[in-house]
This record gives sequence, C-alpha cells and structure tokens, in this order.
Amino acid sequence: MNMPEFPEIPKIPEMQKAITGLRLLLASIKGKEDEMDALVRQFKRQLERAPRHAVHGGNPLDATLSIMGEIQERLDGAEKARSHLDMIKRQAESELEALNITGRINDAREELSALKSDAEGEVDSSRIGELERFIDEASIRAAKAITGEFDVPHL
Repeated sequence: MNMPEFPEIPKIPEMQKAITGLRLLLASIKGKEDEMDALVRQFKRQLERAPRHAVHGGNPLDATLSIMGEIQERLDGAEKARSHLDMIKRQAESELEALNITGRINDAREELSALKSDAEGEVDSSRIGELERFIDEASIRAAKAITGEFDVPHL
C-alpha cells in the first residue's frame, strides 16, 4: 500500500524554539505574578481584620493569635514564592535578551559575509566596519546577559 506523500514540514531553528519557549514561560510567569499578588493582598487583608474577631467578635485571644499566626505563615510563604518567581523571571529575561542579541549578531554576520563576498560590486567599507563593530559590541552584551551582568541598554 502506498503512503501519501506529505510536504516536509520546515523545522524551526533551535534558537527560535528557545525564544518561543522563553516567551511562553514569561507569559506564564505574568499570570503567576498576578495570582501571587492577589494572594498576598488577600492575606494582608485577613491579617488586618483578624484582631477585630478578638475585640468585637468574642473570639478568645489565643484563638485569634493562632489564626493570625497561620495567616502570617501563609503571607510569608506567598511573599517568598513571589520573590522566587521574580528570580526566575529575571533569569528568563536575561536568557531571552541573550538569544535576541545572538539572533541580531547572526543577521549581521550574514550581511557582513554577503558584503565581503560581493566581488563584482563596490565594497562598502564603512558598512563593513559598522557591522564588525556591532558584532563585537553585541557579543559582549550577549555574554553579559548570559552571565547576569547585563546592565547596558538594549541594542
């Protein structure tokens, strides 16, 4: 039996897959940030309202203190998780920036190669110099983004 032939599906370059994965992760982080922020606000409101139960609600002092302790533990846990989420976000943003810079470096290298191999046309030496400087500077920026030292403006 003959199998039908399907056109070959183009493969997404690995770098583009990584960029897409990081963008999806950052979108997921944004949702989780919103969720965690709401949780922190909720626990803070609960903690602010808890003393009223001892003062106006007739709850025993020990019960109110116990409730407040539980709420504080949950608040501390939520704030800690939010802090950890921020750490993950910063790392993902650095990785994404490094990949984006690397993509621009690759594009510049391709253009540079095309300019240098153009035997028939005039060689645009100023553009070649511009591309070479860009590649050097961007390579340094990508390395800094990867190592966490990224504090220079975006290219």
